[in-house]
Amino acid sequence: MKKWFWILPFFFLLMGNLNIYGESLQSFDAQIQVNESTPSTNDNYFDLQLKPGQESTLNVLVTNLKETEITIIPSFNRAKTNQLGVVEYSGRNQDRPNKLPIDIEKIVSVDKQKFTLAGHEQKKIPLTIKMPEKDFDGVIAGGLYLQEEPKEKTQGNIQHVFSREIAVLLKTQLNKIQPNLELKKAAPTQINQRNAIKATLENTNAAYLSSARIHYEIKKEQQQTPVLTGTQPISFAPNSGTDYLIFLEGKEFEPGTYQLMTNVKNKEINWQQKINFTISQKTAATYNEQNISTTKDEPQNNWLLWLAGGIIFALVLIIVFLLYLMRKKKR
Repeated sequence: MKKWFWILPFFFLLMGNLNIYGESLQSFDAQIQVNESTPSTNDNYFDLQLKPGQESTLNVLVTNLKETEITIIPSFNRAKTNQLGVVEYSGRNQDRPNKLPIDIEKIVSVDKQKFTLAGHEQKKIPLTIKMPEKDFDGVIAGGLYLQEEPKEKTQGNIQHVFSREIAVLLKTQLNKIQPNLELKKAAPTQINQRNAIKATLENTNAAYLSSARIHYEIKKEQQQTPVLTGTQPISFAPNSGTDYLIFLEGKEFEPGTYQLMTNVKNKEINWQQKINFTISQKTAATYNEQNISTTKDEPQNNWLLWLAGGIIFALVLIIVFLLYLMRKKKR
């Protein structure tokens, strides 16, 4: 049971923005429309090189796949990196952006706020672009986010909706720059009553970090054996930052000074960084009292399992004894 404790926080972290794909699964489709004046280098999203000051309109064809009418809410949002190291375009999650050379939300707009599609109806959704007057290095990124408006009332944090997102990447030059990931700080935290370390990571360049993995180690001062190690996939949007979460897999906080070491790499880059942080006695006590995933619960769980097994075994013995008495009486 211990290994499941560290998986649960990821589920609960996403609950705040969870969309359950129930009956509305695949309720609509969205495809980019090729624009001859501004051709994209990809068929699934817009990857465009435009001139400074250029204006353009992009179209996305939205198709209702259902027999019944649906309502869709569109929005255009800057590409962000969430606390699990995933790039997303919903606009719901907050990241830690460093200096944005250009805010794509100010140069790309979606005309419609909400629209309705009859059964199997199609509509083109226009995106209007007004490029900055000057050249810029790298890429600025955002995305069209399309969400079906739920017809049923939501229960708690769960919504029965379907959503799609189409990325929009804009550049004025073909020169490719590499991402640059910096580890700014680390500190203890708690998410949904589960202990974690938040590592503030920032991608300071206008470039995506993709197909990468992060390996981390946490060591207590003057100890050689790591308190925690792990490896996870990670990605970053251009010019974005986040408090990346490292869950403690059911462990409690212990006061002291620690060192977090991170190694992020893919085929092109390899960053190794480390930073010290402190967990105070007060912080450890506060979080540990609220932590529901502590492994200290395991002995109690084992005791309950043994008790249940003992009860079942006793019932079996009683049944066998009663059957024996019944047979003996018949004789």
